[in-house]
Amino acid sequence: LAVALAFGIGCGQRPADLPEIPAPSREFRAAWVATVANIDWPSRPGLPLAKQREELDAIFDAAVSLRLNAIVFQVRPACDALYRSKLEPWAEWLSGEQGKAPGENWDPLEHAIAAARARGLELHAWINPFRARHRGAKSEVVDSHPARAFMVPYGDELWLDPGFAEAREHTTKGVADLLRRYELDGIHIDDYFYPYPI
Repeated sequence: LAVALAFGIGCGQRPADLPEIPAPSREFRAAWVATVANIDWPSRPGLPLAKQREELDAIFDAAVSLRLNAIVFQVRPACDALYRSKLEPWAEWLSGEQGKAPGENWDPLEHAIAAARARGLELHAWINPFRARHRGAKSEVVDSHPARAFMVPYGDELWLDPGFAEAREHTTKGVADLLRRYELDGIHIDDYFYPYPI
């Protein structure tokens, strides 16, 4: 506004020498579905698989009823996975224990993609690239975690320090793995910054 006033431009007016901004081809109307700390899904760790599926499907049905066209689904909240991964352990938000599979032949991301396609929705994967352990976590980071060696504590959380090449490579490999194995419409990177000061 200060710049507009300095140039004598009223709100809602554009200088004559600037090109017109093209209208968007469509709106992006999405819901963010947070899995960390069981904020949105699943409602609690350790639910039977049928209940996990039912809750996830209800979120997608609600998106359709609200005339949304995309879901941004948190699949990597803290160097863990809500999908089958050889690079990172299963997220504790599913079973209550990091590294424990939520059930035989159950891949929440596969299910989310199928649910989105069946309802005409896009499915975007949401990752947190450098957070390694959320403050709400109950279980410890599993000993076999490939990134354990370069996790650094800060307050009551663990982080991958993006100043280390290993941390950046680990995150990059995880994104590449998601893009290779899943039909995603987008990747959203959140909390890519250093943690807030204590």
